[in-house]
Amino acid sequence: APLWRPRPRQSIRTLLAHGGGSGMTAAEPPPAGDEAPQDPAGVLVLLVLGLQGMGTLFAFNTIITPLKYYELRFAASPFSSSFESMLSITFNAVALASIVAFQRLQHVIRLRTTIFATLACELVVFATLTVYTLSPLRRPADELHALLEASSTASFTVTLCCTALAAAATGLLNGSVVAYCAMFPARYTQVAVGGMA
Repeated sequence: APLWRPRPRQSIRTLLAHGGGSGMTAAEPPPAGDEAPQDPAGVLVLLVLGLQGMGTLFAFNTIITPLKYYELRFAASPFSSSFESMLSITFNAVALASIVAFQRLQHVIRLRTTIFATLACELVVFATLTVYTLSPLRRPADELHALLEASSTASFTVTLCCTALAAAATGLLNGSVVAYCAMFPARYTQVAVGGMA
């Protein structure tokens, strides 16, 4: 039996006072009722969940957008003509696998822990990609082209690994956000899913 089950028509402030799901798993039923939030805490939760929904698109869009950069960085690698499809396939396959894995993890790991962990993972991944992207710019201009050619395959490998990690984090984040929203009235899920659209 769950440690805490919200009563029908509790305010969002009361729900948050009990942890807002920090000690609950996705297996527990959502509270009854679909009334609009009547206090600033409810509006803040709606805002955060909407941003979380929009944030689920960040990783994929960030990875597939800089095609011109990839064409330059991977030009001398065996993947110069196939990198776009390989990155897309890797991201979607790993994200799907992580969503499947979440079906078991959601019953043993707190949702808030999963959300924070996946956000931290994405932060590390994109910080790594940023440093790796900017590091060649410290070299003299006459050495830059030779450096990019010599590191072309290594650059693709690093990018592909970061893509896989970001995809795993995104899949878990998507499932966690939707499951977290299910603990609140239906409008909270609508806001999060609207952000994902």
